Amino acid sequence: MSTARRFFAPQAAGSRDLRLDAAETHHLLRVLRLRPSAEIEIFDGAGNAFSARFVGVDGEDRCLVERGAALPPREPGIRLAVGVAVPKGDGLTAIVRQLAEVGADTIVPLTSEHSEGRATPARLTRWRAAALSGTRQSGRATLPAVAEPAPFEKWLRGKLAPDRWIASPWTARAAPHGTPAPEAAGGRVLAVGPEGGFSARELEDAHRHGFRRLDLGERILRTGTAAVVAAALLLRPAE
Repeated sequence: MSTARRFFAPQAAGSRDLRLDAAETHHLLRVLRLRPSAEIEIFDGAGNAFSARFVGVDGEDRCLVERGAALPPREPGIRLAVGVAVPKGDGLTAIVRQLAEVGADTIVPLTSEHSEGRATPARLTRWRAAALSGTRQSGRATLPAVAEPAPFEKWLRGKLAPDRWIASPWTARAAPHGTPAPEAAGGRVLAVGPEGGFSARELEDAHRHGFRRLDLGERILRTGTAAVVAAALLLRPAE
């Protein structure tokens, strides 16, 4: 089924008869222009997806849906939390969408010494909407959490998974590095810096907190490119 026919229904696992919210109703009726009896897919953001059927519209112009059979999971086998520095403008919106598509479990916007972007309440709303868009597009059923922005140094000292990686360019080759194992039972953490990279002090602080360098080669990558490439490497399934 086309990913365009996927709809977010947080209550899906608890009831067979569902009512979509205003945004999902608009997408179904005004964007896709589906008619009653159309076959669709719903997901609850907590890892569950189901086949479903569009039944009709209620008195408040909300779409009514009948839940069908559960669908196979499409989640990566590794839980990945990504802390990514906020780039200038609204560049983080596209980054969040792509990280959701790739399979990130949690996304934390970070501020660092070389950060050029700002985090505002309006942008946080857009970032969370982008996470939903990426989840819908990718066929996933788990909606990544987009956390409140945090300073990099404070995030380092928080409760993080033990398998910790930092995306660094070739100029940081002296930093401790390693090769990710095919599996990470306790989950993984990835830190991605701004366009100018993390400062030397920040890199040293990260290494003291158990982060190893994930080598992305000798090319200088934009924050978004580095985030998606590094996340894909860390989520690569065992062969």
